[in-house]
Amino acid sequence: MISIVSQNEQYVLRYGSDLIPFDVEFQERKRLTISVYPEGKVEVIAPNGHGMEAVLSKVKKRANWIARQRAHFELFQPLPKEKQFVSGETHHYLGRQYRLKIKHQNEESVKLKGKFLMVNTPQPKDRLHIKSLIEQWYRKRAQKVFQARLDWCLASTSSLLIELPGFSIQKMARRWGSCTPAGNIILNLDLIKTPLLCIEYVIMHELCHLRIHNHTPAYYRLLSRCMPDWEARKARLSTFVI
Repeated sequence: MISIVSQNEQYVLRYGSDLIPFDVEFQERKRLTISVYPEGKVEVIAPNGHGMEAVLSKVKKRANWIARQRAHFELFQPLPKEKQFVSGETHHYLGRQYRLKIKHQNEESVKLKGKFLMVNTPQPKDRLHIKSLIEQWYRKRAQKVFQARLDWCLASTSSLLIELPGFSIQKMARRWGSCTPAGNIILNLDLIKTPLLCIEYVIMHELCHLRIHNHTPAYYRLLSRCMPDWEARKARLSTFVI
């Protein structure tokens, strides 16, 4: 049984025995999107002017997908704790785990050494400073890796005749990547923590959006043509929590 009821200014999707609350927000945009986040939250963003009946109809059609996504994320509960930036905790780079080791040194540096992410700094107790050093290191690595994988994706889809898009790196709370109306790609800095195959998937996903701006069947046919194993890559990416 699939139905939707309104409760205390929030909507609830009933799918079988599941009761799934979700929020609806209207924005200046072209397409409706439904997002399921690792903590289980469901968010619906619709274009201004869309009737609520049409929005709720779309949610009902995606009920099975919404339920499956929530069930998938439940496998990874509880979510990882916020990083404290102290020696001994685990950090990821390109899908691999590294143990953070902080040393008191006059000259600052961040580098990988064996299974360790080594941070040398004259301020070993300043967690915010350690965090800043590590994020700077991630950003420098991401710039090179993302550019190389973007070049690879473009070369493997040369038949699409997509010009080299500009790209930028940002910290994003909810998305791994996005593309702007001007045709530029934005990649989440945390993507550098995932395997190369996941980075390639996100880039290819956004490149295909430069041709088809929504998630219609035609879009997924294009994505499958450009990257036949995209579903396996997406599944691997979903094991990483932003």
